Amino acid sequence: MPVNCVTAMAIKSFDTPDRKRRPDKAEFDLVTVNDYTVARLVLDPGWRWSGDIRQYEQTDSCQHHHLGFCISGELEIATADGLRSKIHANDTYAIPPGHDEWVVGQEPFVAVEFLGAASFGRRSSRGAHSRL
Repeated sequence: MPVNCVTAMAIKSFDTPDRKRRPDKAEFDLVTVNDYTVARLVLDPGWRWSGDIRQYEQTDSCQHHHLGFCISGELEIATADGLRSKIHANDTYAIPPGHDEWVVGQEPFVAVEFLGAASFGRRSSRGAHSRL
């Protein structure tokens, strides 16, 4: 198994992201530092993966692995095997592929993701991860 190591200093700001994606009711700001892509997600109230992203991903459920930190808002997740959970501000989360997710309430869900975000919201990504 390859080992991931940080070999050089790199600093980027979400104020000037390398890439920005704006699918319906969402904004994804991506920065790449060395070999790692990190994303800031802003999901508007009413956003739901199955209603707003499925047509881009072309899968029945979200096939991304997510590892992130919630800054604000609330997101509910339902897995294909029936588990449900909510993410709140200051929660760190890991979500495996095979889920639906949606914003709860009237506040946007804002998070930083360290895994799963490089291709999130990209047409026909089918959960595949890629560098910018």
